[in-house]
Amino acid sequence: MTLVNDYLGPAGGGAWFSDAQWLQALLRFESGLARAQADCGLIPESAAQAIASACAQAPLDRDRIAEQARASGALGLALVKPLQQWLQAHAPQGLPWLHWGATTQDAVDTASALLTQQALLALLAELQALVDALLDLAARHAATPMLARSLLQPAQITSFGLKCAQSAAALQRSIDQLSQLAPQALCVQLGGAVGNGATLGTHRLAVEQALAQHLGLKACGHSWHTQRDSWMRLAMEVAVCCGSLSKLARDWSLMSQYEVAEISEAARGSTSSAMPHKRNPVHCMQAVAQTQAVPPLAALLLGCMAQAHERALGEWQAEVAHWPELWRHAHGAAAALRQAAQTLQVHPQRMLAHVAGLRGLVFSEACVHALAPFIGKHEALAAVEQLAPLALEQQRELQELLMEWVASRTAPELTTEQLPALCRALSQACDPQQAVQASQRECLALLASRSPTPMEESPAHAEQAQPCL
Repeated sequence: MTLVNDYLGPAGGGAWFSDAQWLQALLRFESGLARAQADCGLIPESAAQAIASACAQAPLDRDRIAEQARASGALGLALVKPLQQWLQAHAPQGLPWLHWGATTQDAVDTASALLTQQALLALLAELQALVDALLDLAARHAATPMLARSLLQPAQITSFGLKCAQSAAALQRSIDQLSQLAPQALCVQLGGAVGNGATLGTHRLAVEQALAQHLGLKACGHSWHTQRDSWMRLAMEVAVCCGSLSKLARDWSLMSQYEVAEISEAARGSTSSAMPHKRNPVHCMQAVAQTQAVPPLAALLLGCMAQAHERALGEWQAEVAHWPELWRHAHGAAAALRQAAQTLQVHPQRMLAHVAGLRGLVFSEACVHALAPFIGKHEALAAVEQLAPLALEQQRELQELLMEWVASRTAPELTTEQLPALCRALSQACDPQQAVQASQRECLALLASRSPTPMEESPAHAEQAQPCL
């Protein structure tokens, strides 16, 4: 993380792929591999203990490891060398068995899975907190009328609660998908030099299972050196989730504009160096900035799937280098919007004022439906089309203009006795509280259809499921 990146995300967020954590995860693989092989009776227990001691005590020089990896092109190999040196000096009985049956990609892929597991848990926690905040807003504002916009223009009436419930539902679907995809993606890698586990032979599956148990990952039963489909499906769902986060941030930032002012983020002091009056939607800005990089990043990661034969030359290395960015951006966007949602200030009167300012134009379709039983669909449509521009031009209510137009007609199909009924029909058609009922029903239906998620299961079940989530 750099200064220009750090202010766009939460404090302490996105650090699951730091140099120290990478080294620790690689050491966990080497130690876990030795213990798994000892469990399966393939190497002496004393050798496994020696390797575990080396992983715990060998001094690691980050710059030296980077230099060696640069020369060899293999990060895993650069880590093995200081372990070999420690074993040579302190416990030579473990030296022949260090990294036995594995290749450097086994170490890096498994380490990446370990780090991704932590990143996923952090992302799911932020997403669930955001969903909870959105559902709270949805419940409180299910019947709060506001303008729906189509092609950025006023359309009809919706409710702020429905907008929140729809975003919550989209993010909940991502939570569910990520939870389902994680067990297939977060697996140990143990294919050996060319993915067939030749050195371990018939013991490979048993060692893989034991290693998975030690590390809290899944054992998929096969090498995925250059078959990255399950791994990439997880990444692409993160990208889809970022799309939903970006949509929410975009909507809220537009609604936060001073000229709109339907919502605002909680006050946090000055947000402008030159204009003290400004109240910038900082959290929305952070979320937009974080998600902006995700589409090209997703394309880059997908492009890395074309890996030649049994081991990649460059594509896999590029994937490993850019993989952490996806998780940092997703977590940063979710955290920013979670903070915005938990303290969001909603301004229902401003929402109603925008409806009122259109002088009934957003009820044009409902007015046609109200008029049609009295004068016919074609005549009703023509009347609304003719009078709608006048409502804005004269700053008069469309309902009023329609009643004057109807009253001036002498057509036999409409009698004076029908005027009160038509007046009531038009009044209901132009009532925001009537118009919002459809959105209220949809909002309540979304709230009712929500099912418990893995993050909300019982503590015992959640604790049991966490290692492979």
